[in-house]
Amino acid sequence: MRLYFSRSCLMKLYIYHHCPFCLRALMVANYKDLPYRVEYLLNDDVETPTSLIGKKQVPILRLYDYSAMAESMEIARQLDELGDPDRIIRPAGDTRPVRDAMAKAAAAVDALVFPRTVAMDVPEFRSAAAIDYYQQKKEAALGFDFAQAMADSAHYQQQTEAMLASLPVPERPSAHDHTLSWDDVEIFPALRNLTMVRGLTFPSALLDYVHDVASLTKTDLYFNQAL
Repeated sequence: MRLYFSRSCLMKLYIYHHCPFCLRALMVANYKDLPYRVEYLLNDDVETPTSLIGKKQVPILRLYDYSAMAESMEIARQLDELGDPDRIIRPAGDTRPVRDAMAKAAAAVDALVFPRTVAMDVPEFRSAAAIDYYQQKKEAALGFDFAQAMADSAHYQQQTEAMLASLPVPERPSAHDHTLSWDDVEIFPALRNLTMVRGLTFPSALLDYVHDVASLTKTDLYFNQAL
């Protein structure tokens, strides 16, 4: 049975603005016209998520009954159930070609996105300690520091643009009566974070898709802050 709760029942999403997994939850909450509040956690805040779900992880959804749940797609599907039943989410198709192409370019994408993330004007990096926490972890993952990653941006940009040019372009929501699909929920967040990279060339059809999904889900792009 599908329930659509009144606007007096406020849920809360604990998220980071830059987090692709968090964006999945935000996309569905906005698209389904749900009432909710957002709490942006500092990136080095271990205490808050641990108190809610026993570990440092986002997104977290605190439901109207004050229970909490994690795992981005589980949250997204829960929000789908709770939201406006007239705002349908179209079934998922085969996203393997897109996921496989992105996976092959993951190292280049990370080298572009990680060092730029801390330069974005987002709430989770409003303290030096939060920036340091993120930077130490991501530099360890990259195997080199952010300064080196930025210096080598042209190399990583070339690889990333080749990947973007090879992607099968997802169908735009506007081609389906402005409805979202589960493919969009899976694919869009990674593409959104590439808007941090100044001068990165998106194929025009893919760029139209990114703008279309962002508009439909009332989510932010980073073009105006790109580095």
